[in-house]
Amino acid sequence: MLRSLFKEIIGASPATDDSCPSLLGFRNLSWVLVLFEGAADDRPEMQEQLLANQQGALEKQAVTILRVAGGGVFDSLDIAADIGADDVRNDREGPSPDEFEAILVDPNGITKFRSNQPVSVPYLAGLVDRLFKEIQ
Repeated sequence: MLRSLFKEIIGASPATDDSCPSLLGFRNLSWVLVLFEGAADDRPEMQEQLLANQQGALEKQAVTILRVAGGGVFDSLDIAADIGADDVRNDREGPSPDEFEAILVDPNGITKFRSNQPVSVPYLAGLVDRLFKEIQ
């Protein structure tokens, strides 16, 4: 209580409290599926196949895909995003660079789902529908 009152008085930015400042640009705009694509096995390729040609279904659900691969962060069209890979990894307590993990972050910046296995678009769409109803 005292802490929040102090922040209100001094006018601290809400971003300082954000649990995921690296994804602040997506806040209140979309769900974010963060794919940590480690090179140790074939799960990144399996995930890519599951998402291939599904951009329309993902847009319908307001899901943005970010791939954290190597030292970079890329959107679903392989365009580098202006986000640090280490920042996302630290904010979301992601796996080591050699491991695979899929994390779904809601529009409020809260992690709602984690999986060390690739995620299909129908499963993801159903999950977003259920979770959307919970945050309403």
